[in-house]
Amino acid sequence: MKLENYPIVKVLLPYLVGIMIAYFGDFSDKVCDKISYVTAMLFVVTILCSFVKAYKWRAVTTTVMTASFLFVGILITNKELHPPLPDHSMEENADWVVRVSEEPTPREKSVKVVAELLQTPENQKLISKILLYLQPSDEAQELRYGDLLFVHTNLSRIEPPHNPDAFDNQQYMRRRGIYYSGFVHDGAWQCFGHAPANRLKYVAQNIRNRLINTYITAGMSGDEFDILKAILLGDDDTLDPELKASYSSAGVSHILCVSGMHVGVIFMIINFLLKPLDLFRSSKIFKSVLVMLVIWLYAHITGLAPSVTRSATMFSFVAVGQLLRRNTNVFHSLFASMFILLVINPLLLFEVGFQLSYLAVAGIVLFQPKLSAVYKCRTKLGNYFWELLTVSVAAQLGTSPISIYYFAQFPNYFMLSNLCVITLSFVVIITGVALLPVSLFPFLAHYLSTLLTLEIRLMNRIITFIESLPGAVTENLDCRLPQVILLYGVILFFCLWLYQKNRRFFWGASVCLTLFCISCPVKKWMLCRETDYMAYHIRRSSAIEFNYHGRAIVFADSIRHAEDKLYQYNIRNHARRHHLQTEIVDLDTVQFDCPFLCKRGNFIRFGDKIFFILTQKQKIWKGDWESGLRIDCLFLRQNPRMDPEELLAIIPFQEVMADASNTPFYIDRWRVFCKENSIPFTYTGDCKMNTGG
Repeated sequence: MKLENYPIVKVLLPYLVGIMIAYFGDFSDKVCDKISYVTAMLFVVTILCSFVKAYKWRAVTTTVMTASFLFVGILITNKELHPPLPDHSMEENADWVVRVSEEPTPREKSVKVVAELLQTPENQKLISKILLYLQPSDEAQELRYGDLLFVHTNLSRIEPPHNPDAFDNQQYMRRRGIYYSGFVHDGAWQCFGHAPANRLKYVAQNIRNRLINTYITAGMSGDEFDILKAILLGDDDTLDPELKASYSSAGVSHILCVSGMHVGVIFMIINFLLKPLDLFRSSKIFKSVLVMLVIWLYAHITGLAPSVTRSATMFSFVAVGQLLRRNTNVFHSLFASMFILLVINPLLLFEVGFQLSYLAVAGIVLFQPKLSAVYKCRTKLGNYFWELLTVSVAAQLGTSPISIYYFAQFPNYFMLSNLCVITLSFVVIITGVALLPVSLFPFLAHYLSTLLTLEIRLMNRIITFIESLPGAVTENLDCRLPQVILLYGVILFFCLWLYQKNRRFFWGASVCLTLFCISCPVKKWMLCRETDYMAYHIRRSSAIEFNYHGRAIVFADSIRHAEDKLYQYNIRNHARRHHLQTEIVDLDTVQFDCPFLCKRGNFIRFGDKIFFILTQKQKIWKGDWESGLRIDCLFLRQNPRMDPEELLAIIPFQEVMADASNTPFYIDRWRVFCKENSIPFTYTGDCKMNTGG
């Protein structure tokens, strides 16, 4: 593979750099206007240079074109990151006109609705996405894509994470173009019409709902029905979290996502059914158009996930290639599909599904032929399983570094699970598709749905068995971005060495691997030398952590063990990334001792600092306080009733910290007091890193 044979790369690479510059940078409208003028001039220069046939001008043309697409990447990405927002203050209760832009998702305590904001209280018209949580009701459950609503609520800006290393919901929503959210009470909204923005998407949603009803009528139910919806229709909203975790632990979570295999099956079926149209030239054109329409309709039905759009785009190139009687090069298709999708939405580059999809295909294309050539089976069945095994290993080579970075685990039996489950999932897909036409005959549909249920049940049992094997998953892996880059450096150089047998690439892989091996213990050694304290931001709760050289004591009032949901969501990721051995202690514990920390009542001594926890009903009298005793940090929880002025006269404290167990009124009161008295004040909801020390 030589990159000079793929002209699309000369456009794609600078465009990718432009996307990343815009995403991590911050460009004002004035700067973007200047960039747009420069970009227009560069395109004019590129066109003029293309008419000059002299070889010496080729480098100039390439340089100008590279700069042009770099600036295009900046402009398109910046436009996606800064959509038009209303001038009206969105923090107040007001009436808004919105349109449901995605199928509503029922949740435990609300109905989640992604909507387009069409009109503000000042009749300002604009298109901007918002996230609404409707109070559960029969009317809310019946909402569909394209419904127009009058909504009365206050829209608050989606906040960044307040706890270190926690999931960044603000960035996730920002990539989807959503900046504001609001809760809507029952009776505070009204549906007044229906006008879908995308007719194809509306038709696809209706088809999807009819398919779901068809499977229900045929007799599908329970976990098997949820698995079928995830595999065929990309709907995993109702999937049991424990079952989903089991698939992830076995290394086959990609089965639950609609991907290239699913689109390939649809392509194969449609191509077979339309085989008679290959007889005439005109009918071939009609067949290619029809194949692409069916593929993209299926992509819309499954929700246009990144893996589906990638597959649909690549299979569209295959359909066009068949029409033109040309063999499509997989690298051309891969690079071209990536460029097209990123032009439509450059923020897809930062979606986990998009990255995993392209890296898996790249791994298969680069490594599978070499792995397959290592051994040749004499039987067709043995050759099939060997090909399947090599595809699994090749895909894992492409995705493992980024998977460890995002999910912090590695499935050790991925080869075994893929050998068993991929074949069975292919059978499930064929049976699930066959059930649709058979549903016209209830008697046959009942038996086929029973067979499909047994197939999925067998697949679930295989997954559960593999997950239960000793050492099935290596958990709590910590791989930082520089280490991910080093791992991909190892893979890239190794791939180049396989194809070109140049020793320089072998030594490049060795250097990257050596640096990676050195970085792991160095990183752990540096983290284990840390000594700090931290207050976590947990709604209506308190959790204070004291870390001494990798051992952490967490005093909490609502967390009892490491399996607690509050711990998993707010603390676990930070503990993993910092290699902490965490011990959870009840905050109301009167006495606790360890080599680096001592707690007596509301006093905590950590190193050379003294902390005092002031609670709601606690009252301190001047005569009860020892003279000369100073507090380094005063920790406020549950709205202490003592006046700040009175407390300061009794307790000389140097710093104040408050967590989310306090109400905004008390926090604002203490914030003003500390500012007037020049005392450092920290509220866990104001910052991402609530640390000290």
